Amino acid sequence: MNIPKQWRVILPSVDRFRPEKKFPGVFNPDERGITLIELLVTLSILGFVITALYTFYLSGLKSWNRSIDSMEYQQSARIAMNKMINEIRYAHAVEIRSGNNEILYYWAEHKGKSTLFRFRLSGNQLLFEQRSENDTHYAYNVIALGISGLSFAIDENNTVLITIRAGDGTKEVILSSSVRPRNIPLQLDAYE
Repeated sequence: MNIPKQWRVILPSVDRFRPEKKFPGVFNPDERGITLIELLVTLSILGFVITALYTFYLSGLKSWNRSIDSMEYQQSARIAMNKMINEIRYAHAVEIRSGNNEILYYWAEHKGKSTLFRFRLSGNQLLFEQRSENDTHYAYNVIALGISGLSFAIDENNTVLITIRAGDGTKEVILSSSVRPRNIPLQLDAYE
């Protein structure tokens, strides 16, 4: 068969298109695979990457927990401070006891009876206690948890200074505030 030269197509050899015969268990030097050393190096690099990621994850988790604890201590101290300020604001008489860690105050007499109120620390709980004049009625509420310190002071103008410590160690939160009981008269000699 004569084909003109310009129409001739050069075809690759037929041997290139024949499938290779592969026999299991026979080593073929043309095949490429991974060696045991390459596998070990890859696994060790993967191990380092996973270890680094896990370390970052753990440090982030610890930071998250510290911030949650700090927020809880701040919230607990804030709630306690607001409760004490709101209660002491309407007192008729105030007395500090137990080395400045406890405050007693009285409200106006109702039908000839007065009621004693007290804020004090019991362990890490801030307690709000109510007691009747003749001790026939006693009740208490836990105002806040995680309180590590509580201190009171009264200045010359009958202003009550309150300091609350919540938390422990590096997570400690300190709040300070003051309140002047409205029903206690001012001492005029302080202004002279």
